[in-house]
Amino acid sequence: MEFRNRDRHLQILNQHYERRQASFMVVYGRRRIGKTVLLRHWIENHLSGRHLLWTAHRSTSDVLLAGFSEAVATVTPGVHTQVRFANWPALFEQLFKLAADRRLVFVIDEFPYLVECAPEIPSLLQKLWDKHKEKSRIFLILCGSHFHMMHEQFASQQRPLYGRVTESLVLDEIAPEDLGLFLPRYSPEQIVETYSVIGGIPAYLELWNDRHPVFKNIDERILSGRTFFSQEATLLIQDELAEPRTYLAILEAMGANRCAPAELARKTGIAINHMGKYLRTLLDLRFIRRILSEDVKYRTQTRMSRYEIRDPFLRFHFQYVYPHADLVEQKRLSRLGEIVRTNFDSYVGHTAYEELARRQIARLGDRQKLSFVPDYVGRAWTRHAELDVVAVGWRQRCVLIGECKWETGRVTDAVLESLISRAEKFPNFAGFKKSYALFSKSGFSASLQRRASSENILLFSGGKLELH
Repeated sequence: MEFRNRDRHLQILNQHYERRQASFMVVYGRRRIGKTVLLRHWIENHLSGRHLLWTAHRSTSDVLLAGFSEAVATVTPGVHTQVRFANWPALFEQLFKLAADRRLVFVIDEFPYLVECAPEIPSLLQKLWDKHKEKSRIFLILCGSHFHMMHEQFASQQRPLYGRVTESLVLDEIAPEDLGLFLPRYSPEQIVETYSVIGGIPAYLELWNDRHPVFKNIDERILSGRTFFSQEATLLIQDELAEPRTYLAILEAMGANRCAPAELARKTGIAINHMGKYLRTLLDLRFIRRILSEDVKYRTQTRMSRYEIRDPFLRFHFQYVYPHADLVEQKRLSRLGEIVRTNFDSYVGHTAYEELARRQIARLGDRQKLSFVPDYVGRAWTRHAELDVVAVGWRQRCVLIGECKWETGRVTDAVLESLISRAEKFPNFAGFKKSYALFSKSGFSASLQRRASSENILLFSGGKLELH
């Protein structure tokens, strides 16, 4: 994987490296987010001192101890590389000894696999860290993909390593506006469509071919079964959940939609009084997110919430691939491709384009480019109407309301009239100063552009969301 777009993370690593005292960092994030690439790039291009990067794997404690011993021997002067430490305490004591007088960067990648094989490791590290941290110059980095396990090991007060970490570095997806770094040949519209399918995961973007159209990439990389995408969603969930069946049913019920708990209970057959615990687990694992209607002022006091799949690739998978497992099994991939193409524009508009539109409004608000500074930017709904983009300033009693259209035709006055009509169905916005914004893949009719200029309506067009 080529290294891109992690300058902030490199800066944090360098800052800790330059400190004289001991440092203890944990680096985590989902599979294929680029944790190992980041650390290897940093070691190879930014370090001049001693370092050791060792990767654990699923095995026995004895096998890992032997491999780890050999790796430690490579940074120990005068020690034969075939040496084997008698036990884990002796090995880790040696590492702290090596860092007694000069900096040693020591990275354990896939730390959850080590803990799985040797559960005593966290307690051992806690004791050694507390014993040596005042005099050692070690820079200890623990890295892992199992989000729940990593978070629990270092954020739970019941765990031995709680409170020891000096920095937690959580790697997230590449921002949508930076996808062009990976796909320089794509148009802004192709970038939006690609983002709706695979999001901002670096390894996914590396596999995408921007010499080919988006649908060809979907056919050859997502649907064909010839790449890691065919098992990716299952592996992501099985990595975190020992019994994933119920969770898979909930994710399938969500697909690309935003669902209330009662709706999910109805679709899955799971009792509504049990749904909450499953949703909390999926929230903790960052598979889903909770969203609130932005017409609710006191957010902590409302139960008017919905849930949606957070990750674009999982959203695409549970919208199109997982529900049609029979077509995948029968190798009827052309038929599956037809299903994707049938409502793909609607899917892109409902997911990625709406998200990008809300980001754009939030960005303009933060830069004071709107008529007010919004408290929140999101969406809103009642039983009778939904709004794609809502930016609310509760103190100023101002609200900006927007609509997104990802389709080939130009947006006309009728879309604006519909938006204005739906906005009136939100009683919590009664008496608010309302403004409007429209977002269109293909631009706007001449009459709507004239009206927008006279009525101060914001018009954003294309994949770049350029303001008219």
